[in-house]
Amino acid sequence: MSEEKKEELVHLTIDGMPVEVPPGTLVWAAAKQAGIEIPIYCYHEKMPPLGACRMCFVEIEKMPKPPQTSCTTPVAEGMVVHTKTEKVLKARKGTLEFLLLNHPLDCPICDKAGECDLQDFTLRHGPGNTRFDLHKRHYEKPIPVSNDVMLDRERCILCQRCTRFSSEISMDNGLVMISRGYKMEVGTAPGEAFDSVFSGNTTEICPVGALTASTYRFKARPWELKHTASVCNNCSVGCNARVDTRVDRVVRLMSRNNDAVDDGWLCNRGRWEFDYVNSPQRLRTPLIRRNGQLTRASWDEALTHIATRLKEIKNQHGAQAIAGIGSTRTTNEEAYLFQKLLRQVLGSNNVDHHHGAFPGVRDQLTGKPWMMTNSIVDIERASHIVLIASDPYQRQPILNLRMKKALSKGAQIYIVNSAETELDRLATLKLQVPSGSEGMAVKVMLKQLLQNASAELPAAEDVRTHIQREEQAIRAAEDTFGAQMTTRLQSLADALLTAKGAVILYDEMATLTTGNQDLAADAQALAVLTGNINKPGAGVGPLFEDANSLGARDMGLLPDAFPGYQAIDKAGLAYDEILGNAQVKALLVMGANPARHIADGKLPGSLEFVVVQELLLTETAQQADVVLPALSFAEKDGSMTNVDHHVQAIRRALRPLPGAKADWEILVALAQYLGETWTYASPRDILLEIAEQNPFYAGLTWEDLGKQGVRSLEEQEAARV
Repeated sequence: MSEEKKEELVHLTIDGMPVEVPPGTLVWAAAKQAGIEIPIYCYHEKMPPLGACRMCFVEIEKMPKPPQTSCTTPVAEGMVVHTKTEKVLKARKGTLEFLLLNHPLDCPICDKAGECDLQDFTLRHGPGNTRFDLHKRHYEKPIPVSNDVMLDRERCILCQRCTRFSSEISMDNGLVMISRGYKMEVGTAPGEAFDSVFSGNTTEICPVGALTASTYRFKARPWELKHTASVCNNCSVGCNARVDTRVDRVVRLMSRNNDAVDDGWLCNRGRWEFDYVNSPQRLRTPLIRRNGQLTRASWDEALTHIATRLKEIKNQHGAQAIAGIGSTRTTNEEAYLFQKLLRQVLGSNNVDHHHGAFPGVRDQLTGKPWMMTNSIVDIERASHIVLIASDPYQRQPILNLRMKKALSKGAQIYIVNSAETELDRLATLKLQVPSGSEGMAVKVMLKQLLQNASAELPAAEDVRTHIQREEQAIRAAEDTFGAQMTTRLQSLADALLTAKGAVILYDEMATLTTGNQDLAADAQALAVLTGNINKPGAGVGPLFEDANSLGARDMGLLPDAFPGYQAIDKAGLAYDEILGNAQVKALLVMGANPARHIADGKLPGSLEFVVVQELLLTETAQQADVVLPALSFAEKDGSMTNVDHHVQAIRRALRPLPGAKADWEILVALAQYLGETWTYASPRDILLEIAEQNPFYAGLTWEDLGKQGVRSLEEQEAARV
């Protein structure tokens, strides 16, 4: 640490131990840094201090009216703090005795037992007995405050963590404090439902067993669980999660704080939607179609059959008759091997995955691949947030919380969308345009920018040429929007020019809507012309759909680029072309379900051979000639790349399902049956090869990923230094 940095720290003493912390640090946090426990109930590091529970008492020399609450008192130079004086210990015991007056002694049947702060602190700091000999208060128990969350009012200690989360973090007021005095309790606001997609966080931050998850009630005890640090597999944010398992079943996912990604929260989808991992319908053996029916087969039989048929089709129709559709939820290592199998082993560049419409693999203005130019943390630093045809609350929920955090810091939110979104009620301006015209709204803003100082920017002439070609369509859009909306779009464009930092985001899949085909390029131009590239709190990019959508692109699951977006001489067929070209005779599908993107749900009749690697018998798998059982994210190791290019590790939490294999293992085996000598022994080996060939992953090792991943080459270098 530099001398300059040391001078900025505040020096104090806690229980005789010297402590150095940054200015503004609370006494409670300073004690925690020093390894000194101060019990706490109401305080939570992600919310402003409250001082309601009166449990975190300390005695601070030269301060009046001891003891003081450590969660509301900031440190000061030379401060002397005592956490174990007679006055402090007596106050804590008194608080605990008060909390236990009406608290039921039902620890043996409480889901929180074993990880309950009240239980733990009573043991370590409590009176040890009770003087209360009257009847305790009783309520109906439990009551459902939502389909997912149960409330046991008898256990509530009124710490207000849950209600403050609802008002300050999720900003939906799902839970509120009802009544006053001794009648005060937690509940839902009159006429309101606790239907927030973030409601599960209240069950985790509740320090007692008052709020519990209906999916976990009476399923396990904490001491029976195996905890594995991993990453959520349900959207592109890549929230860090702890996978809790018991007897080879996932029983719950808990948040695992990563300030750079999830800020310590999980959405309900990430927390509870893992039933597919435990499903009794999971595939456990290869299937081969015989006489029109999928029947069981051995791995050797299935792989031999696949290799034989692929060779026959290649010899008869050529390598271009073979195509592959990869997944946005398998690991980087598996996506890399899948495209390598198609390209190097089978000789076909017909490889793709389901994704948005982007003009080329790199944008023309910055020369960078299509991805967010800003980090997730930059969202909360922005002064302006512009959401175009996107709804993070439904699609990338934790980003919604980042935007609300930015809002609480003074940011302005602007929404251009044909549909209603959850953030509409908090937006500075909502522009509800006709469906498929979000892209034209961006063109209107670009036209406005080209009439002022932004035209002096180097990129302006290219954009001007593009806008001039669209002049007639833009005028028609302005007529459709009307004078008022057009004026507001123009004012928004001008505001972005003077913004301290603007983040402009659009949904990847919105680019597939008719009328929005230029959305990606135009949003990029909007950020470039307003100077919102490469500065703090500013950026632009797509919000990807799935856990490894960006990783799939990075790994070369594209018909026109090798891994790392390196140029390819002759592009293969794209996703829609693969599904609509009669020249394709063999189709390999890994972890995808292309049948859902076909109008009648049926794969082309021109396909002679279809192989699917999958967890369950999906619509596509039901039409396959061979189905190979794969493993879920909870049963294997690997890496995934989230929406802002954090490369993170998923770790095996369960023993592999008997009879199934990880997708990378299937690909290695298939390559060997096709005559190759692939010798990868683990995802670690594959990642080393990726790092050698992909400039965006250069030098990356499995150890670099650690517990919270890395975002960029710069961060990797900083970590090494």
